[in-house]
Amino acid sequence: MTAEDEALKALRTSQTLDLLIWAAPVAFAATDQLYDEDAGHDQMVIGILNFTHLRDLLDRATANGRFKVGEGLHGLGADAVKRGISPDAFKSMPLVEDNAIMRRDYKRSPGWVAEGYRILLQSYSFGKVDQIHWGQRSDAKRKVATQQYVAAEALFTDEDFDLESVQGIPDDDEFEGITLIAAHAFNPVTKQYELYVGQSKNPQHKEDSCWHWKKRILFGGTPIGGSGLAVPPLLPGDAASTEVDDVTVRIKGRRQAEEAGAANG
Repeated sequence: MTAEDEALKALRTSQTLDLLIWAAPVAFAATDQLYDEDAGHDQMVIGILNFTHLRDLLDRATANGRFKVGEGLHGLGADAVKRGISPDAFKSMPLVEDNAIMRRDYKRSPGWVAEGYRILLQSYSFGKVDQIHWGQRSDAKRKVATQQYVAAEALFTDEDFDLESVQGIPDDDEFEGITLIAAHAFNPVTKQYELYVGQSKNPQHKEDSCWHWKKRILFGGTPIGGSGLAVPPLLPGDAASTEVDDVTVRIKGRRQAEEAGAANG
């Protein structure tokens, strides 16, 4: 089993992949509603909107950020959680236990941690996932790309997963696991979108990859010119295509959230 396999397995176990598969199309749909080319919206605006929506949705589903649950409470009421998203998005929100996925930011870059892996968000222009120059990104993303790549066999001690033996980001004292990147792209003109998860790296040579490994977990949209197999335009609550066949999406029903709200008074 490769390091990529181990990472994806842990992300499935923690439901982090479930959350990304749910949040990305909802976020892109929200960005699509706000995008206005005539107002001068460009790739920077698209990236900021996607990032903002994704951060909000991940915090919403994991009770972090502005959705952080107060001491003595077991969860926010349905009214607070569903405010600002479509009914379909709320109904399909994965059910995550309190404190199962925690915020562990790095250099003010929002991160979500579970099972020894942290996910940071990074936008890019659609179709250019292999052209991300980490050295030209934020200081956080530049430092993450210097993180040591650890082969799968090095992740085990006496057949047990031992993340304390894994070297993380050199100057990060708050987290000892592995930091990964969820790279997201959405083109509001063609409605094409994609989402990758992987471990970034700073290439030593021009022909080197900017990834130790990456996995495309979402894709879709209508190709430019209408060629190929078209996918319907993205809408709030639409299901997304996925290459990760064995990911089980756990559904959070309205009734469960409403029961949590009733219990909290």
